[in-house]
Amino acid sequence: MLASEPLRPNAEGIVPAIFNPKENLASYGAWRSSKIGGGGYLLNIVTNKINPDILYTHSDVGGIFRSDDAGRNWAMVHTNVHPQSLDCVRDLWVDPMNPDTLIAAVGNQWLPQQRIYKSTDGGQQRYKLLDTHAFGNGPTRSTGRILQQSPEDPETIYAAPGWEGVFVSHDGGENWTPLGLEKRYVDDFKIDRENPQRLFICAESRKMSNKTSWNGKRTYHEMEGGLYRSEDGGQSWEKLLDEGPLEIIQSPMEPNRWYGLFEARTVAYSDDHGVTWQDASEGLNISEKQPSPTWDTSYKAIGAGPDFLVLANGQGSFFTKTSLESPWQKVEAGERYQGDWFARSKPNTWDKFGRATAAIVVDPLNPEHWFFSDYYTIYQSWNSGKNWTLTIDGIENTVIHAIEQTPGNPDLVHMGMADNGYFHSEDGASSFSKGGGSADNYKAIAVAPSDTSIVYILGPKDHGWYSNTLYRSDDSGLNFKRSPMTNIPKEKDKWLVNSVAVDPQDADKVYIAVSGAVEPDKGGVWASQDGGQNWTWDSEGLAPGNQFFQTSIWDVGYQLARNLNGSMVAAKHHMLYYRNNDDAEWQRSGISLQEKNGKFMQVFSSPDEAGVYYLSEQYGGLHRSDDNGKTWTQILDQGIEAFAIDRSNSKRIAVALDECNGLLITGNGGQDWHVLDGHLPQRHRLKMAFAGNRLVVGTPGNGVFYLPISEEAFQRDANDTEL
Repeated sequence: MLASEPLRPNAEGIVPAIFNPKENLASYGAWRSSKIGGGGYLLNIVTNKINPDILYTHSDVGGIFRSDDAGRNWAMVHTNVHPQSLDCVRDLWVDPMNPDTLIAAVGNQWLPQQRIYKSTDGGQQRYKLLDTHAFGNGPTRSTGRILQQSPEDPETIYAAPGWEGVFVSHDGGENWTPLGLEKRYVDDFKIDRENPQRLFICAESRKMSNKTSWNGKRTYHEMEGGLYRSEDGGQSWEKLLDEGPLEIIQSPMEPNRWYGLFEARTVAYSDDHGVTWQDASEGLNISEKQPSPTWDTSYKAIGAGPDFLVLANGQGSFFTKTSLESPWQKVEAGERYQGDWFARSKPNTWDKFGRATAAIVVDPLNPEHWFFSDYYTIYQSWNSGKNWTLTIDGIENTVIHAIEQTPGNPDLVHMGMADNGYFHSEDGASSFSKGGGSADNYKAIAVAPSDTSIVYILGPKDHGWYSNTLYRSDDSGLNFKRSPMTNIPKEKDKWLVNSVAVDPQDADKVYIAVSGAVEPDKGGVWASQDGGQNWTWDSEGLAPGNQFFQTSIWDVGYQLARNLNGSMVAAKHHMLYYRNNDDAEWQRSGISLQEKNGKFMQVFSSPDEAGVYYLSEQYGGLHRSDDNGKTWTQILDQGIEAFAIDRSNSKRIAVALDECNGLLITGNGGQDWHVLDGHLPQRHRLKMAFAGNRLVVGTPGNGVFYLPISEEAFQRDANDTEL
């Protein structure tokens, strides 16, 4: 872990700003974490009763982080779980008397089923406890807990992942017994501290999916909702309500009273162990309709001190209740110490503070020391919520759509991020800062080789998780102008654009891949001769009448490439087309998938070899064409999810193997392959680019990492499976 002086408040209970916008001390083997500044939904902060300087947090897409200096610095502890990282963490239990012992419930519905893990050394090594499906990135992932320790017996641990029901272990998690209540989408699971045999499950109705392997069949089930109670340690269950609260908490003042958050809109209490509920929202601003998570009327986080409750809304306001009869009292807002954090709309305006607050936690050793987490960050207060300090150095939970190098300039790296838009680095990916543009999801980036100050990006016209509009910058990403997309079909949900290619010789000649059936003036390849101002359909011969290009912003690209000789290649998941020049029609290439369950993932043009292209195939390897894409030769026979060609040295190629099996590199165009450092924390859906003597990798939840490429990187043979 990182060594530093732990955070300590001054006499006024304040810690001034500590956020460093340039330096990230977190490293993983030879990989360094780039500094961006947070992002991603941080679901909880876990303390302990032994050492207040040891903290944990976990994320919906970014895994588990630990701090040994009270939150000054954080580092991931979930790395190197093969073949997947422990990325989507639904809940994390830490032994309150031994913070090196932890149990994590991991998984999401889109990837192969993961499991419940245990570690006894602070997360450095872990082992499987239970094969089960958890929803770490589910719809209401920020609510409640699904792992609990019995207040009576520290060896008794409960888990309620939901898909296969509830489980109990009586030996600290080594062995588990099922307790029923299957197919429930669990929002919260709690144990009565006065009666450890009394258990509560809060669930909601959801249709969720599961698959047990990478190539396994996906199954769907309707998950039943409700509030459930057991009086016999889970041996039997009674349904109390058809619609359960999102989260419940036992009053610290009166153990027979429970409070619940209903629809994230109201607070209610029960004095009969969940059978009946009375309104307890006095003092709160209540919405007539179900609020958005970022409204000030959204209440999804509730915590407790020794003699009070604390409630948080979706815009970073906090409320306390100090007796059973008292209304909620709003905490007087003080200063926010956030440093030079990117998430501000204008100077000194921090509109993302407390955005969709996920958890509010009171330090068990100091009731004036509070934590909260939200969509972006972790904050701490040492004076009961009046002043707050941003404490996220080392936590990078951003989801990266695209990474692109700048030929001839190893310092300038472009990056497109989910939710937060376009960023760029001027120090070779050591750190990134917010660039121009306004869209919140930038899917693809292309730098014009003939004029690297010209940068094209693809994103939504307005805001949303889709891409349908091209933006152009003439000043290396500082400012962008939106293309009018003249002649391009305008239906947002039908005509989507996820791939872009620039002519290597002419910076104004740009091509995009428009989804939808390939027909004149509809789907297919569209070309612009004036930098994206005007467009013409350019798809004669390309799979007529068929849907060709991808529609989802989450799919791995790129599907379109252009060579310096004027040829082009377009890839669909199971077929590939090429043309020799702009005057020629598109023709079907003879290459076919080697595995029927695979697909063509990405196609790139060589930056300096006429007619040369590279194509990656999931489960089928890396292929090279020397004749404009007509015929192909396999140069690597391992399945590939993503790859990158060094735009300043076409002999250097890096590949990310399928099923998260690690990364390889070649320095001689594919004649020899070598294993790269295997400590990269995430290996799924990677986006890669070179930056001088660095390989830069964007991940789907842990931001960006870079690896120095030295002679040592070319020493480990690819046959070495020690990844």
